Amino acid sequence: MLYIDMDSFFASCELLRHKEYIGKPLVIGTSEEKDKDRGVVQTCTYEARKFGIKSGMPIVQAYKLCKELVYIASDEKYYEDVSERIFALLRGYGRQVEQYSIDEAAIDIEGLDYNNALSMGKELKGRIAEEVGLKCTIGISHGKYIAKMVCESAKPDGLKLLKKEEIVPFLAGKAIEEIPGVGPKTASKLHSMGIDTIDKIGSVDVQLLAKATGSFGAELHNIAVGDDRSKVVESSEALSISRERTLEKNTTNISDVYAMADKLVEEVYGDVKKKNVLFKGVGVKIKYDDFTYVTRSTLLKNYSQSKEQIASVAKKLFEKNFDAKKPIRKIGVKVYSLSKVSGQRRLA
Repeated sequence: MLYIDMDSFFASCELLRHKEYIGKPLVIGTSEEKDKDRGVVQTCTYEARKFGIKSGMPIVQAYKLCKELVYIASDEKYYEDVSERIFALLRGYGRQVEQYSIDEAAIDIEGLDYNNALSMGKELKGRIAEEVGLKCTIGISHGKYIAKMVCESAKPDGLKLLKKEEIVPFLAGKAIEEIPGVGPKTASKLHSMGIDTIDKIGSVDVQLLAKATGSFGAELHNIAVGDDRSKVVESSEALSISRERTLEKNTTNISDVYAMADKLVEEVYGDVKKKNVLFKGVGVKIKYDDFTYVTRSTLLKNYSQSKEQIASVAKKLFEKNFDAKKPIRKIGVKVYSLSKVSGQRRLA
């Protein structure tokens, strides 16, 4: 698996068109220039990080840490345009690509040996630097979780490959929070079991892990013993009906999310009826103010055409994955695994 993450993406995008700021402490913030004191840091250059500035920090506090700080208001459309160029390049290799955010992705490189995998990584870094003008970090290993962790360890502007026999030593002693997907709730449950490092997960019975963390338990155990079985999953929007909407303002209020979700459910359900299809899956998307996002979904026991079921499942998914510490800017609702009501061939 090859995991690619663009370095300080928003800030790097701005440096493409503001070369006068290269080498200076630069932050990208959530508010317009005139209201910058009300905003927070979305991302910053490594020069700014040296002062202790980090994502999520109030701009006012960032200025206290660095008087010479350069501020630029976030330009979502511009960053998305640059991202599209990068992902077009990635998909040009004809391999499956799973996009995690505007600047992160996993690529299935099954069939390549270590030497060829490294060669592909070097080529990707070179092409992105030459064709787009940006730097990235690439981690290569077995499975998405471990490849991402390798990528994190190689930042910035790195390329690192971890062989199968090197995985367990690499994970030993690392905090459980370093595993992608282990949030505060899962970490708290693991800590209550006396588990604070990844290697300790491997010594715990899988059933006990599953009881504490649900279906993620078995996956955590596999990762800890160096057997990450995660695969690239490339979405197929043609086999789903979805709607997304940007909120009027970024919010940490779950009620605002529910209110927008109700509108999206109505629109999705309208298409379900119009196309005369049944669905078996319901999913949601949460996009945060730092442009990262999560997608969550669940399969129903039976096919359905119920608006109430879309609303009920979507609400549960939003509630389960809501993080009050991260402002939300956009949400989405979808149904998938579709089948014609008339009994025609299933679409998915």
